[in-house]
Amino acid sequence: MPSEQQIKVEDAAAAPAADVQMADAAAPAAPKAEEAAVEKEVNPEIASKVLKQVEFYFADANLPFDKFLYTLTKKDAEGWVPVATIASFKRMRDFTKEIGVDGVAQALRASPELLEVDAEGKNVRRKTKMEQHTDAHTRSIYAKGFPDEIPTLQAELEAYFNKFGSVNAVRMRRDDKRVFKNSVFVEYAKLEDATAFLALPAEERKYLDKELLTMSKDAYVQMKCKEKGITPGQAKKKGPGAQRTFNAFKEDGGAAAGSSSSSSAPREIKINVAGKSIKVNPDGTFDESEIEFTPGAVLEVKGAGTDGPWVKDLKSAVQAVSQPAFVSINEDKASGKIGFKSAVTDEHIVKLNDLAIELQGRKAVFSRPDEASERAYYIASAQGLAKAALNPQQHNGGGRGGRGGRGGGRGGRGGRGGGRGGFQGGKRKREEGGAPKVESTKKPKTEGEVKAE
Repeated sequence: MPSEQQIKVEDAAAAPAADVQMADAAAPAAPKAEEAAVEKEVNPEIASKVLKQVEFYFADANLPFDKFLYTLTKKDAEGWVPVATIASFKRMRDFTKEIGVDGVAQALRASPELLEVDAEGKNVRRKTKMEQHTDAHTRSIYAKGFPDEIPTLQAELEAYFNKFGSVNAVRMRRDDKRVFKNSVFVEYAKLEDATAFLALPAEERKYLDKELLTMSKDAYVQMKCKEKGITPGQAKKKGPGAQRTFNAFKEDGGAAAGSSSSSSAPREIKINVAGKSIKVNPDGTFDESEIEFTPGAVLEVKGAGTDGPWVKDLKSAVQAVSQPAFVSINEDKASGKIGFKSAVTDEHIVKLNDLAIELQGRKAVFSRPDEASERAYYIASAQGLAKAALNPQQHNGGGRGGRGGRGGGRGGRGGRGGGRGGFQGGKRKREEGGAPKVESTKKPKTEGEVKAE
């Protein structure tokens, strides 16, 4: 539908010359193009969707792995990308039809931290350096059972998963012919949200009244590796025409896409501890005061039998009282700690002990450690995580010896959630689940995510 301004121009063009001159004389001076663009009102709902989509394009979850867009950011010395180019991307076209390129630029000016638009509204760029997150894999989940693809499915899936927590990306998995495989990898912003989603009863996770097959991304990778007889992290053989997965951190050392970037800038590493991102220094240290956790969410476990593993049995049994997050085992193999997604009350402890949970033939006893012991536990876990983050190649195996590799699915931002694997950290061996985790920085190829086209 033509705008009011367009209608006036067309009417003027059809009028007699004298009428046009009178109209020009009576009308106030037209605003400059830049002023008109700023003054034009943009539908708030559309503006919000535009900002969300473009911030995803430039986010750590996408930009380092989107070869086309990343290349565009490198063409300009200051990282500027034409707004018109962004507005032409497939998922932007409907928005652009509604508000135009100027409207897109105006919407992007509302970005609080990530993006900035030049004064003319012609170009956009990322303001901050890209960060290589080593915990993406553990914040991701796998889900299968969705209907065949329709044009609106991507948006519908994003809306569905966002009901359970803040989502960084929903990546629709596709086969070699680009056909949707009815399954997705979902990267949550927080480990707790991914863990909570997987812990929900199947009834509460239904999509269009259909139950989904769900698991952590790590569990999915381990399962597929077992099926194919390969180890996590083992390179998949590719045919002569296969495309190589793009990873900006490997291509140029992870230079930032923003104006403050430098190809020689050191790689910034962050770890995720209890849902909070913490910067790791080059020597492996970090600010321990930044570690935040929910007091009372960890319990001591004592009295277990030592004839075999008992972590799985423990986590399964305690679900009757509260949802577990992670388990650590002490050197004696008869004791350890179990963390929960929320604080555990004294009533919960009584119920757990009343359950008389048997672990390898012996009754487990639950008790509450003091807060100092809890903090020491989280710090020790973070220290192991930081060490693994600085030396990812030493922690890129599968099985019991370490975290699984990136395996299947869109690396870059992988899933959180359970997953086996573990690490040796001082006197404790982390066995499972929701404690801070580290993964390989290798990003496997997956498809279906929102990409610049």
